[in-house]
Amino acid sequence: MKQRVAIIIPSYNEAENLKILFENIIKILPEGKIFVVDDSPEEEQIKLKKLVAKKKGIINLFFRKKKDGRGSAVRFGLEKALADKNILSFIEMDADLSHNPAEINRFLRVSAKADVVTGSRYRRESRVKDWPMRRLILSKMFNFILNILLGLKLTDYTNGFRLYNRKAVEFLSSAALKERGFIALSETALRLHENGFKFAEVPVSFTDRKNGKSNAGIREHWNALYGVVRMRFF
Repeated sequence: MKQRVAIIIPSYNEAENLKILFENIIKILPEGKIFVVDDSPEEEQIKLKKLVAKKKGIINLFFRKKKDGRGSAVRFGLEKALADKNILSFIEMDADLSHNPAEINRFLRVSAKADVVTGSRYRRESRVKDWPMRRLILSKMFNFILNILLGLKLTDYTNGFRLYNRKAVEFLSSAALKERGFIALSETALRLHENGFKFAEVPVSFTDRKNGKSNAGIREHWNALYGVVRMRFF
């Protein structure tokens, strides 16, 4: 049977953005299978149910009772997608339209030579649009610190646009991962690297969200930095 690609999308109050994102993904990957893991309040979940009612089989929607972090939502979605034996490539991306589904094919091409393909906002060919300068500086500083602490030679540890092959996801499903927020991106990269998985990095475009509000403020970054120290040294 033809390989299917899974797209894992963690979501919190993103119904307005997801409506657009679903349409864009289906245009690019009509054979793809979308897994949305949503931690939103009940009224937002009702909106999502109505949104995907006509797309059953393509979009798989999972609701959790409380907000439990981006990292745990992605892992939950990966484990659900793993049950489909035809899926060999697993892509995680954000729900806020900051990632362009048209670039998924770039990940798939590179995945023939790597177990994990990370999308970078900070390579020469990358593009960052409409991001406030303070957010850009904070992100670059944070990634600089991560490179010192983790040493994986990635230019972007914190962009949630990635591809994992089936072997990598099988490993992650049984790994003793501790982090639940967005810093889980760094933990998964570290554990995969430690266990011999091969990485590749591709340039991507990144556009700041137009609708909704980001949770990645200074406090979140400080909590994440503590998480990196914890995962690296304890």
